[in-house]
Amino acid sequence: MKLVRENLLLLIICLGLLLAWFLPEPGRILKNWGMSNPLILAIFFCQGLGLDGRELQRRSQLAKAIGWGFVISQIIGPLLAYTSVYFLNWRGDNQIGFMVICCMAPTLVSGAVLAGRAGGDGATALILAVGLNLLGILTIPLNLKWSLGAVVRLDTAGLLLKLVLLVLVPAVIGQAIKKLQPEWARQQERLIRIVPVVALGIIVYLSCSSQADRLQELTLSHLGSLLLPSVTVHLLLLAAGYAGARYLLRLEEPSCRSLAIVCSQKTLPIAIAVWSIAFAEAYPLAVLPALVFHPSQIFCDGVLATFWGKRGGRPSSWSRDIN
Repeated sequence: MKLVRENLLLLIICLGLLLAWFLPEPGRILKNWGMSNPLILAIFFCQGLGLDGRELQRRSQLAKAIGWGFVISQIIGPLLAYTSVYFLNWRGDNQIGFMVICCMAPTLVSGAVLAGRAGGDGATALILAVGLNLLGILTIPLNLKWSLGAVVRLDTAGLLLKLVLLVLVPAVIGQAIKKLQPEWARQQERLIRIVPVVALGIIVYLSCSSQADRLQELTLSHLGSLLLPSVTVHLLLLAAGYAGARYLLRLEEPSCRSLAIVCSQKTLPIAIAVWSIAFAEAYPLAVLPALVFHPSQIFCDGVLATFWGKRGGRPSSWSRDIN
């Protein structure tokens, strides 16, 4: 049981991936019912409820983190992808799909949850996830234009509304409840730690189930050719994010961990939306690199979060190991 508790996040992620591969139909149904949004609401409500408000007062740390996070996510990420595509001599679907996923902003959910489990700073993770997605509204089309010559229109108002309703509002409500009822919030610490982890596993299952048909088109050779570049780019971004935060900006260790994990991840839903808008008709298999990149980054960060979590740091109240 101790082994399960210490590796719960990684086990739940693996379970979500396995269920999506072998039992996708219930996941598709739940996805069509709109179950992802309530899960996201629950995750960020718990993060707001467990967030130490004093972390938000370190404005200089947060400003530095957002600046370096932008460089990692929206400058170094696309450049690494372009370099990889060039040396691998990819053309067509692989080229398009790999560039699309690497130009994306960070995930809204998994990065923040994994950063918390790694002993990261909850405020930094939350603000990076929201801030870089807002900046991505402007930078994603520009990155795709210079790398692929495509002009992609994103629903700016819709994305902004989604960020506000699904991320900011529940986090603010959770933080307000903690201020008004600190004793009640303290009594919910166990749920605050468990709910985001379980909800993340379910979201992984729903997201991958909805694309299971395309995932099953992968052959072992195709999977291998996509997996190694995906993991390499992700780990390089993670290392650059952590090293820059620690040795250049000299941020505190929890902020370094949050920045490394959040800013090295790429969001799958927006990648699929961009693919469907701009490339699906001419490049139907360009969605496959995104479907490989997304679970591989979550698995890698799940391993890292488990390792970092055991080493301590200064975990936020919602990121400690389950007792």
